[in-house]
Amino acid sequence: MDPCAAPIVLPQDPADASTRIFTIRVSWLSRLAAATRMTDASRTWHASLSTPLYVCHLPKQIVDTVQLRSADAEEEPAEKKAEAPATTPAPEARRGAGIPACSVCPGCAPFETLGDQRAHFRSLWHRYNLLLKQRAGSSALVTQAELDRQCAEIEEEEELEDTDTLTALLERLELHSAPVRDEPTPVQSRAQAVQEALRSPLVWFESRPDAPPGDRLEQTQLGVFRDVLAASPLAANDAASAVAALQALQAPPIECRPMKQGWTGKRLQGTKHVGRAMQMDVLDGTGLLPLLGHADLSDDEATDETTSDSDTATSEDDAEAVEAAAAERGPEPPLALPPLRLWTFIMMGGGHFAAAVVALNAYVPPLSERARSRGTKQQRGVVVLAHKTFHRYTTRRKQGGAQSAHDTSGRHAKSAGANLRRYGEAQLRNDIHKLLGRTGWRSLIERSEHVWVRCSMRAASGVLWHWASGTSPLDAPYHSHTLSHIPIATQRPTLGEIMRCFFELTRVKVAHLSPEQLAAQDDAQREAIAAALRADAAANAPPPPVPAPRRPAPKPDAAERKRRERWERLLAMVRKGKLDTLVHFLERHEADLLRADDWLGEVRDEGRIDAPLPPCARLVPATLLQAAAAADQPDIVQYLLERRADPTRPVPPVDEGEVPYRTAYDLCASKATRAVFRRAMAEHPDWCAWDSMGPGGARVPSALTSEMEEAQASKARTRRNAMREKMREREKADAPGEAPVPEPVEAPPAAAPAPAPASRATGPQRLGGGGAAPDATLSDAMRARIEREKRARAAEARMQALKKS
Repeated sequence: MDPCAAPIVLPQDPADASTRIFTIRVSWLSRLAAATRMTDASRTWHASLSTPLYVCHLPKQIVDTVQLRSADAEEEPAEKKAEAPATTPAPEARRGAGIPACSVCPGCAPFETLGDQRAHFRSLWHRYNLLLKQRAGSSALVTQAELDRQCAEIEEEEELEDTDTLTALLERLELHSAPVRDEPTPVQSRAQAVQEALRSPLVWFESRPDAPPGDRLEQTQLGVFRDVLAASPLAANDAASAVAALQALQAPPIECRPMKQGWTGKRLQGTKHVGRAMQMDVLDGTGLLPLLGHADLSDDEATDETTSDSDTATSEDDAEAVEAAAAERGPEPPLALPPLRLWTFIMMGGGHFAAAVVALNAYVPPLSERARSRGTKQQRGVVVLAHKTFHRYTTRRKQGGAQSAHDTSGRHAKSAGANLRRYGEAQLRNDIHKLLGRTGWRSLIERSEHVWVRCSMRAASGVLWHWASGTSPLDAPYHSHTLSHIPIATQRPTLGEIMRCFFELTRVKVAHLSPEQLAAQDDAQREAIAAALRADAAANAPPPPVPAPRRPAPKPDAAERKRRERWERLLAMVRKGKLDTLVHFLERHEADLLRADDWLGEVRDEGRIDAPLPPCARLVPATLLQAAAAADQPDIVQYLLERRADPTRPVPPVDEGEVPYRTAYDLCASKATRAVFRRAMAEHPDWCAWDSMGPGGARVPSALTSEMEEAQASKARTRRNAMREKMREREKADAPGEAPVPEPVEAPPAAAPAPAPASRATGPQRLGGGGAAPDATLSDAMRARIEREKRARAAEARMQALKKS
């Protein structure tokens, strides 16, 4: 896990022809700023971090003492670690009073001075062993004597004609021990693609623990883009390590001063704000290469068809005048230039085109003694050897997309604007072909170590490479994989945007995170990768097998349909208990419907009554006896048992699971139906194993004889009579006796004697006590008439009350 995160481009999935792009929408700049604010602001960092670090011109103490961060080193494939050479330096070689010996090269003795150690790290022996250590399937590390022997063999075979010794050794190793690798499965490819997508675009370095105290960067991490390391010369081989690639990116600086004639070293317009963040100037490289003139890079010929002959003659006269002035000045002194290392940037989109060739060698002019004594800051800059931008009208405003894209989609517009855009696309393509085909541009692109482009692949084909007529200078980088897309977000193609992208790619990102913060971010990164792998596995899980379509059952013929209808009628009679109808129906159709083996089998008399039900009518019961028992029809069960239906036939299970053994007796829902089986057991005990509970038995618990039924009926009658007597006694106990007659009392003369209440013990009684109702002897019509009169009187009373109120 790196301290920062940036947009990530997922490589092409082998199982899918399309390219998927995953973007982690977290700005690494904001996270880097937040991480820097978390550190101690009062802490003083290394002096080399006072200015922005340029990846191609790092301080020597940083290049010699950095190593890959432990979390990035763990991302190496497991097979590489398993196949790593087991040869380690001898313990005697590690011991010594001086600087410890190299841990990579076997047989290396301890170094006496720091200069000897640095010289060893730059030697062919150490570089070759470093590549061998990280090469999958490589042989054991070599000693100094073995390396000298291999170099002697290469010199005898004259393999160093056009390549250096290290490249020749690697080519020899690939020819003799090329590992045979199995093709990855789609699942492995997807998992690797997900890990590549979630992997940080930056490779992080830190100082080695054994670095000298003055060169060690405490609590500092340096980040470099992976694509930048891949663009180094050593990255062309799979065995190149990140540290070796970083060392290979170092380019000697340009220290010559500008002159009045030739290279003037002036700043390019429109790039001042771009180089301010890097504290580097963007210089015009016109005249820096003596064999590359202005005429080889730019096209001075007029492209307008209306250009007159006088204008052409004037331009020819001006050119002749410039050549004459140069001849009078004499030859210019050659500049002391180091070997220039070049990158080419090409951006195209929306009718805009921009191209530039930038030297990786930093421009660092030497300071005078007076300037050093004053403490003048060292001037830095980058040199742009060639650049060109132009624009054509190819895209409609606020619509987006080229006119050709709309034409290929089937919507061929015929407006004047569409025709202008088609003309602009054709002119843009011609201008690009003309520019890249010039001698100067072609030579600079061929000398470039890497080409960076930003354009759509569909629009670039036929414009930047794969020309219909002629060979593009970008065809070779395209096929040799030294051409790649700019791995950061870009804006409109301009020279300033190209230089912004260049500085963004070549600037070393600096973070100051503590070990606790790094460990927390590493854990979060591993969890994110694991979650993404789980989500990818769930998304790409094989779909469940589709069940085979069932073939439609053949349609039954007329005879079979007639038999099914009769079976349905027969089962309906059984379930409804229509015994007489059933007997009459079986007398007519028994031979056709009831068949011993199957309803489609042969007709046999024996066991016909136990014929299985047809599949179309079978749910749980399998015979007529089981169907009658399940329908709780005792008369039908009695009839079938008299016909010698088998009560021991098992009930088929509903599902394929283990179910207990059941018979027709277990399907009975009432006591009356079960009593039929018990009577048959008492009357005919020799018909089957009635009381057996296992397979082959009828599972009837006990027999039921006529004497047992009479005894049960007598017992029930006795129980009912006893309950009636108890109810009568309870009613008598609850009824009250005659009320006592009170003694006579003299009543006042004005008051009439109150009538004596009627005795409750005389007259008709009602449930709940009280005398007979006053209308008990009235007819229903008379009671209705009285009820109507009562309601009418009540209504009149309510009306009178309303009038009074």
